[in-house]
Amino acid sequence: MRLTADGTTPISRSVLVNDFETDDGYAFEPASPLFLAAGDRIALGRDGLVVTRADGARLAPAGDWSTRCRPGVRKDFGRGAGKQVWGADEGAGGR
Repeated sequence: MRLTADGTTPISRSVLVNDFETDDGYAFEPASPLFLAAGDRIALGRDGLVVTRADGARLAPAGDWSTRCRPGVRKDFGRGAGKQVWGADEGAGGR
């Protein structure tokens, strides 16, 4: 499920979360699975995750940041959308 972690957008339904993955390849992994209720808002920052409950209570669960690297081909959604773009370790010959 895709969640918006801007601190203002409420979550539409209750979810149990093991990790949060960002669009730029990072992930925040809470120390234990986290239950988010409908109406909760989340924010991800350098210090980690902050959850604001629907009643205004705030919590910052313990956890760690990590990187998620996926080798191989990725999609280029900018100019030339639909072309395959090779990662830096793949070499320039695959374009």
